[in-house]
Amino acid sequence: MQIKSRDADTSAINRFIYIQQGNILCTTDGIWLHSQASEVTVKWLEQPLFVAELDATNIYMQVIEDEISSGLQAHHGRDMMTLLTEAESDLLARALQLSHWLQDHQFCGRCGRATTLHKVDYGMCCEACRHTQYPRISPCIIVVVTGPKGVLLARNTRFPVGRFSALAGFVEAGESVEAAVHREVKEEVGIDIKNLQYIGSQSWSFPHSLMMGYMAEYKAGEIAVDGVEIDEADWFRPDCLPDLPFRFSIARRLVEIGLAKIAK
Repeated sequence: MQIKSRDADTSAINRFIYIQQGNILCTTDGIWLHSQASEVTVKWLEQPLFVAELDATNIYMQVIEDEISSGLQAHHGRDMMTLLTEAESDLLARALQLSHWLQDHQFCGRCGRATTLHKVDYGMCCEACRHTQYPRISPCIIVVVTGPKGVLLARNTRFPVGRFSALAGFVEAGESVEAAVHREVKEEVGIDIKNLQYIGSQSWSFPHSLMMGYMAEYKAGEIAVDGVEIDEADWFRPDCLPDLPFRFSIARRLVEIGLAKIAK
């Protein structure tokens, strides 16, 4: 995927992503990159919005009105990403994040007047006070801790029954990413960690997070879940694993790195 400015040279081939209430609209045979623009769009996005270039094809996004067009089926973005390549998943994540931003910024956060899409930039502009609101990106940390007993995984209260994953949380204002890792682990499971290692990042468009992935090592303390976000946590080994997060997610990548580390 190549992100370009909205006024970049057009491609001979265009494809369109239809998004409705955070879902992707596909044909009955699974096609999600449509060859034609839909005639049904919302008033604040009357024209398709350029998303990125993929394989020499310009990809545009359209937000569809309430009625689903005949022959289309709605699929949640997470479900779609399990079926896509990494590049396609990144493309879809960008389109979803842009759609959330557009829906959430139809009015100015400073004076309350209606906003319009900037002519060139990705910005929602207020003609009254000249304030421009750009796509929101929320930095988050996600970490897997390894120790003598295995990898530390936790069950968020919102997870399906039996699902465990890495620990995660938002970076607070004025806080470094590393400090956020230590704080979130201490708050959620009550232990201290050491030897942080940055692994990589992933755009997580549910709705606008940027996940920064770390590995860490156990230092001290006993597991004590906060009972608010986390209702269960434990150490796991490769021969006894719970239901794990989606394979396309950075959470799953961190878990697999941790399992490989303790298996040595």
